Order: sequence, then C-alpha cells, then structure tokens
Amino acid sequence: MKKYTFKKAVSVFMTGAIMLGFAGCLDFGGKKAALEAAETFASNVASVDADALIENSSLDEDDSTISDLLSDANLSDDQKAFCEAMQKTIEYEVDQESLTIKKGEASIDITFTIADYAAVLKEKYTKIDELTAAIKKADTKEIKFTAEFVKQDKEWVVDNLTSKKFAKIFEYRSAEIKLGLTPDMIKGFIDRNMCGFWLEKDGKITDLNYIEYNYYFKSEALEYKDRGTKIYFVLSKDDKAVFTSPESIFGETTNYKCKVTEEQLGLKKNSYLEKGNYKLDLYMKADDGDKLVDSVSVTVDQSPAKKNTNGKLPGEGDFYNFRNDEFKSNVIACGWLNVDNTRTDAKTYNTNAKKVVFTFQVVDTCTYAVDYKYYYAEKEDAASLEAALKTPIYSGSAAPKQFTNGKYIDLEYSFNGQPKTGTYLFVVTKAGTNTIVALGYCRVK
Repeated sequence: MKKYTFKKAVSVFMTGAIMLGFAGCLDFGGKKAALEAAETFASNVASVDADALIENSSLDEDDSTISDLLSDANLSDDQKAFCEAMQKTIEYEVDQESLTIKKGEASIDITFTIADYAAVLKEKYTKIDELTAAIKKADTKEIKFTAEFVKQDKEWVVDNLTSKKFAKIFEYRSAEIKLGLTPDMIKGFIDRNMCGFWLEKDGKITDLNYIEYNYYFKSEALEYKDRGTKIYFVLSKDDKAVFTSPESIFGETTNYKCKVTEEQLGLKKNSYLEKGNYKLDLYMKADDGDKLVDSVSVTVDQSPAKKNTNGKLPGEGDFYNFRNDEFKSNVIACGWLNVDNTRTDAKTYNTNAKKVVFTFQVVDTCTYAVDYKYYYAEKEDAASLEAALKTPIYSGSAAPKQFTNGKYIDLEYSFNGQPKTGTYLFVVTKAGTNTIVALGYCRVK
C-alpha cells in the first residue's frame, strides 16, 4: 500500500512538489483534485483550524458543530495549555490507494496519530508545564478516519465533519485536567494581610468563649475547587491537640474560618477559654500522608475580675457601652472589625481605612433589629462631642445576619475618600424606636 505522510507544518513549496508527484502517476479527471482536498483537510485537522475546516466543508453557515468543538471559550488556562501541547503531536497519513470516486462523491482513509493522553493523565502533576512536557514524550495512538467528500461548485468539500468518528480525533479537548496541589502551593495562596485571630491584640486574646482564626486566600485559589483537595485544622493547647476540625474542600471559598467554641473544648457554655498557648495547624490531605501547610499561635488569657460572660465583655466601659439589658442578653462578643488590616488597636483605625465596622456577635435565636447613626468630632473635648451628636453623618439599619461562623449585627460606615482624623461615634436604637440600646466610638489617626 502506498502512503503519503504529512506533518501539520508543510510548506507551500513541499505541498506543490508532492502534488506534482501525484500528477505523474494519476489521471487529472478527479483523483488529483480529490487527493489535494484530502491533504488540505488533513492539514487543517492537524492545525486545528476551525475556520478552514468549515470553509472547505458542506456545512451550512449556521451550523456551529465545528466551531463549538474547537472553541477555547470555556477552557481554563491549564486546559488551553494541554490542548496546545496535544495539537503539536498530531501527524497524519493519507492512504492514496483507499481513494474511491463515484458520481460526485469520494472517500479516502486518513490515519491520524496523536499522543496517548489518557496514559499521561493517570500520573500526578502539580504544574501544567510538567503535564505538557509529558505529552511531548508520550506514546502515540492511531485514529483512522474515512473522510467523505462531495462536489460543490466543482470543488471537493468534506461532508462528514459532524460524525462521531470525526469528533473522536478531538476528544482530548474535553479531557479533565486535575493538577495536584502541594502544601507550598496552598501556603502561597494565603493573603497574610487579611488573616488573623478574632479580637487578637499583641499576640493575645482575652475573655472570649471561643477561638477563631480566619484564613483568607487569594482569588486564584477558587480555580482549584475541582481538584477535590481537602484541608482541615488541628487546635493544640500547650502542645497538646484538643480539637480536630472536619475536612473542607480547598478552593470552595477564599475565607476559611477556623473556629472552636468552649463547648467543643469540653467547657461549660458561656465560660471563657482556659489560659494557655494555643496553636492552630492547617493540614492538607494527601495519599502519602497528611501535610502541614501552616501554623499560627496565640496566647489566651482571662482578666482577673472576669470569670464568665455574664460580666462585662472585652472593651465594655472603655470604647462602648450597653444601655439595654434585653439587647445585651443577646450579645456573645462585640468589637471593631479589623477591616483591610487597618485597625491599629481595639478602637483605632489608620487613615488607610475605607470603612469602619462595629459588630455584635449574637446568639442564634436573636431577631433583634436596630437602627444606628454615626457622628464625627474632630476633637474629644465635651463641647466638641456634644456638638457632634447633634448632626449625624450617616444613618442605617441592621438586623442579625447568619454567617458560617455565627450570627452578627454589623454597624458599617464607609468613608467618602480618605477619612478625616478624629473620633467617630455611633448610637444604636431598637428598630423603629428612640430606645438607645448601645453606643460607642472609634478613632482614626
């Protein structure tokens, strides 16, 4: 059997030389043109040239079969790189002796060789470059396709591009690319500017009935959700493991909350955490053993006068106060949030702050809605504060909102540009009434 073998990149000169060779042994009635059409078709397949394939086919203009099959629109960057590597491995052979022509129709066998990607994907890779390098060295497999042509305006055009056998050539484009994650990769996604222990100050948290650390990952982490990599954390007290969390899928969210309550540590409800050094270790599940990703530590303390949460909450009487026992009975903890890492202490933000947020963590049964107002005073003398409280700079409403780690009422105020230095006060009232339930302040400096 006489065959002609072509690669994707065949020069115009070489193509012409080959066709002259055909002319010497074939008649010019139809075979030469059919073979030229077959070679053009095979070259367009190897080049993954959707436009050329459609142009030299019998497809209607509104038929999107080929454009959809070869579109990159829904491919991730990793999938695009994989497809490009696969494309470079495509070669073909046109079987001259298999050509048949009858009454304006022709068919010819073309054998495409392509990397055996299925075998490659059975191995594990953590980088797309590793996978594409393996594709280049992979064994190949053959896909035989009988191209069918019809005469259209005296030109041979392919007539079976919508067949399942043709689509089989490009089945690699729907292959699932699952690159593995490493502990270092996960650690690299951590945004340290956003992470931290709840209400931590100078490496210590005081008078809380739970411990919570928030990991914030860069948005790129979301692209790894489909990898199915699981993470979990272990909390230790004074070098002894005291709690292991359930497993979560890495990439499901950019905010991974590590929270352990007093009850999960075997303590009575509403009692403060015991003093000690607490360490939180973040782990990645792996077939060859769980891998440590990151570790953070904090010291837990109790104020001498505070034995349980029935007394004052941290900061109460300093930078905020309650004015209603019913409202306070719903509150577990409260304080100024460290928005964008701009809080410099428990009640002070720097001038990079875009907003300030005072939050009340409330019990799960709380339905207490509030109205609130913010006021601004450049100075903190009595006259300045009294004058400031006559003119609010912002009015808002808030109700308990459920988050993954609890229920919160947030008093949020966004600055219009860079904030003025000075004191920002808030007054909270029961929704729809003038009954004051809480008030407080923060500083910007």
